[in-house]
Parts: sequence; structure tokens; C-alpha cells
Amino acid sequence: MTPLKNPDLAPIRFELTLAVDPEDAFEAFTSGFGDWWPIETHSISKKDCKTVEFNPGVGGEIIERAKGKDDIPWGRVRSWQPGEHLSFTWHPGWNAGDFTLVEVSFDLNDFGRCVIRLEHKAWENVGDIAPALREGYLKGWEFAFGECFGNYLRQKR
Repeated sequence: MTPLKNPDLAPIRFELTLAVDPEDAFEAFTSGFGDWWPIETHSISKKDCKTVEFNPGVGGEIIERAKGKDDIPWGRVRSWQPGEHLSFTWHPGWNAGDFTLVEVSFDLNDFGRCVIRLEHKAWENVGDIAPALREGYLKGWEFAFGECFGNYLRQKR
């Protein structure tokens, strides 16, 4: 095993376990992204943000759409396995070359519940701001994924 160069840049991991089908959870995460993502607090345009679209398939873009502004790219899909796994670059409002990576998996546990795991990593790609950025995303994903996405899935059941 290779030790991390900087343990402060370890991947962020969150997990939700809900009584939903993995394919439905995948669909809710991707197609429903604009419905559950908290654009009022977690977007570049804030009050001018209309939505964030998650375009399907490998190469699909994640795009913020705002009133009176150009589209703002947030990332691009790298892996697309409906009901199983998804990965995408993440660079909301930053240079696309300075991306981090997000991976989301959807698995059934022994009790027939869907375990959804989100991992945000590759912090070293963003340089000196990585520790501060990672720290912000700890709270950001806890709210966006843990609360907003979790509640969205619970309501859809």
C-alpha cells in the first residue's frame, strides 16, 4: 500500500442507505440532479441560478444555467453504468483542467436496501487551495448529498 502524500487531501466519503432500487437512485441522482441540488446556496450564480443539469452518458456535461449569463460548466461524466456506478470530473466555475473527481456507487445490501456511496477525491489536482477546498466540501457534500439528495429520495419512495 502506498501512503498518501498529504493525508489532509484524503478522499471525502459519504454513504446513504435507503429502501430504494439502485436504478431508481441512479436516475434520481442524475436526471433529478436539478430537482435536489441546493442551487440557492450551492451554485455559482446563487439567486440567478435557474438549474443545474446533469447530462447523461460518458462525456455528458454538468452545467449550471443562470438568468442572463453564459452556461457555467461544472464537470463531465467519465463513467456511466446505470444502477451501478457513475464518475465525473468536478470543477464548478473553475478551469476544467483543475478538476477533482467524484464517484458514486449504487449497491444492494443483504437487506434489500440501496447503499449509495459518494467519494470525492483527486484534491491534488487543484494545487495550493486543495486543503481549504476539501474542507469546504466536507460540509457541502454532507448537506447536498446527505440531506438534500437523501430527502429527495425519501420523498420519491
